[in-house]
Amino acid sequence: MNSYLLLLTVLLVVSFFLYLKSSPLSLWKATLPAVFGTGVIFMVLMLILKGKGVLTYDLQHFSGADNLGIPYEVIFGAFVFPFAGISIYNFLNAKFPAQTYEKYSLAVSNILMGLCIAMIFFAYTKWYPVWAFGLMMLTLFVVEYKSKIRFMYRFYRTYLVVLVAYLAVVLQYHYRGYIGFHEQHTIKFRLFYVPFESFFLLFSITLISILLFEVFKKRYGKTEVVTTSGEKPFIAENK
Repeated sequence: MNSYLLLLTVLLVVSFFLYLKSSPLSLWKATLPAVFGTGVIFMVLMLILKGKGVLTYDLQHFSGADNLGIPYEVIFGAFVFPFAGISIYNFLNAKFPAQTYEKYSLAVSNILMGLCIAMIFFAYTKWYPVWAFGLMMLTLFVVEYKSKIRFMYRFYRTYLVVLVAYLAVVLQYHYRGYIGFHEQHTIKFRLFYVPFESFFLLFSITLISILLFEVFKKRYGKTEVVTTSGEKPFIAENK
């Protein structure tokens, strides 16, 4: 087992543990379609970027690839990271149910949407920033201005934790060049050896997974209830 697959497996096990600690079993009806839907979106995007020559994989350092040239680990990760995001989201919500700073989340989202517009304007000829920042801007717009479910403060704190987990898994593969990006398709800026755009793509994937989770949770009549005494939230059936 290579290190990439091993780290993904560790992340999956930890995520599963956090999920069991904070989520009733009834939530699987919302979790599974959210993870599957986000994973499919992520894989379609990876196929587009690979088809456009944006990224390459050194398959000698992966366990193999499907007939489209995507390593099995990447396919596995396309579903592990959304599940990790939902698990961390539920765990943090259970431990810290208060939404004290939710009133500031819209302002933060608007700033980020402005950043996305600026990045697309200055790098509109490059595939990776256009797709990464375009998807992020679209997702933020849908969540903040079309959806009636308010969870962005909780999402932002979740993303910070997911980001650490993401770097733990992919950092060495970016550092060693096993996952490559053609610079003519990027803004040519890396942070911790990872292309700058990748952090915003991770943002979108995590946000989509949590949005779908909240939508399916509402659809199946599951409502999070927070007591005034600050106790942990529980899931109640909508009548």
